[in-house]
Amino acid sequence: MYVKILNNAVDVFPYSVKKLKSNNPNTSFPNKPSDELLAEWGVFSVVYAVKPTFAHDEKVVPNVEPTLVNGSWTLDWSVVSKTEDEIASEASGVRYERDELLTQCDWTQMPDSPLNSTIKQSWFDYRISLRDITEQSGFPTDITWPTAP
Repeated sequence: MYVKILNNAVDVFPYSVKKLKSNNPNTSFPNKPSDELLAEWGVFSVVYAVKPTFAHDEKVVPNVEPTLVNGSWTLDWSVVSKTEDEIASEASGVRYERDELLTQCDWTQMPDSPLNSTIKQSWFDYRISLRDITEQSGFPTDITWPTAP
């Protein structure tokens, strides 16, 4: 990925060697122009910064355009709060997964279950932990799933 710079500011991003060639049809470029040649035309490689850490109710999104950092055009990240719709969607997905896990072990609580009382109780406790998923402080994005017996 490249950026086209004009007067020390971002002119076009994203940019490509193909676009450089089409913008300059009367100029012959090698198949793989060197960084030095591209720089003569104001075209520079863009590197991605390391993604920052973020809380369970946040997300990381790439910035709209790169900035010059220590001599390299770098596309940095922004940490933004998730929207209520995004959180609700994640909560719905977690509840669906939880409900599927509960359905898979319904049989353990039936009166005719072949399990002895100790094992049946451990499944009962597991099912309570599944139901309590929504009460975890990081719900819906940072939860600890219980382990089935």
